[in-house]
Amino acid sequence: MLSDLTASARRLALVGLAKNTGKTEALAALLRELEAAGRHIGVTSVGHDGEERDVINAEISKPRVLLGGGSIVATTDALLRASGLPHDLLQSTGVRTPLGEVLIARLRGRGALEVAGPSDSAGLGAVSEAMLGYGAEQVLIDGAIDRRAASSPAVTDGLVISTGAVLSHDIEEIVTITREAVELVRLPHLDPSATGLRTLAEGDSITALLSDDLEPVALPERFILTSEDGQTARLLDEHPRARWLLVAGALPDRFLRQLAHAAHRRGRELTVVVADPTKVFLAGHGIGWFGAQGVTIEALDTIPLLAITVNPVAPQSHHFDSIELRDLLAEAIPDVPIFDVLHADYR
Repeated sequence: MLSDLTASARRLALVGLAKNTGKTEALAALLRELEAAGRHIGVTSVGHDGEERDVINAEISKPRVLLGGGSIVATTDALLRASGLPHDLLQSTGVRTPLGEVLIARLRGRGALEVAGPSDSAGLGAVSEAMLGYGAEQVLIDGAIDRRAASSPAVTDGLVISTGAVLSHDIEEIVTITREAVELVRLPHLDPSATGLRTLAEGDSITALLSDDLEPVALPERFILTSEDGQTARLLDEHPRARWLLVAGALPDRFLRQLAHAAHRRGRELTVVVADPTKVFLAGHGIGWFGAQGVTIEALDTIPLLAITVNPVAPQSHHFDSIELRDLLAEAIPDVPIFDVLHADYR
């Protein structure tokens, strides 16, 4: 069961690879299990979730998430009032969203609630820690693949990914998309023996090339975001012994492609080091493709992927056999438990 596999994560993020991949059903199943076990739970969301109808297609009914009495929730003042649920206000956080200030409250009884929490990692981390301080044994964070704050190691201790038929009409493509998403989430850690390199990467927030002597060659500010093909190629030519590239901020797909093409043409190998997987933005190619070009990506920190949930139905469109989809995913991602929480075999 999800609750058993995720019990070690005090702050657990549930992230869908797209709308209607079954993340809300996975969250609902997890909440039911935790309530039955008598666990005290905190819930928040990166942005707005828990609405009755899908925000893209109003004809699609979304399952309401029921929170048990005693649950702690971080949501906006407007949504808390609109729910009509009896509650005790614990804290006004001062965190502002387009839907109002985020409040922390304890529900007096069971009920359904729309949740809109902070959209940034700092705010999300603060409200999660506050809920733990008010007695939550575990905080569940409702996120999405494009809401990266939920997947930050600074915010969460464990991750559940939801995937499903909505990603494609081709079952093999669903498996590929999911596998590549998992590869990104599970970037390899920087080699623990490279203590000098880690010290540099964790210290000053610089973007720099390094050779074996670990003398950093700082790159111009915003180089990663603005460089052109010629500049990236020239960078490698000017530093033929460079083995690592430390990136202080975001690592966009555009720069990665430039670097991969330049490295491949020169027969070079380079390791790019980022803070965590949320800093990497890919489009079209997965981590494995860049590795084949000579560019490996490693992270200072990651969070454990504890489970994958599957929705074999694309609303108002097509569906796949749940067992077949899960079997194919298990072949591609053999070391992560995979569930369909609505299937008869879920336990």
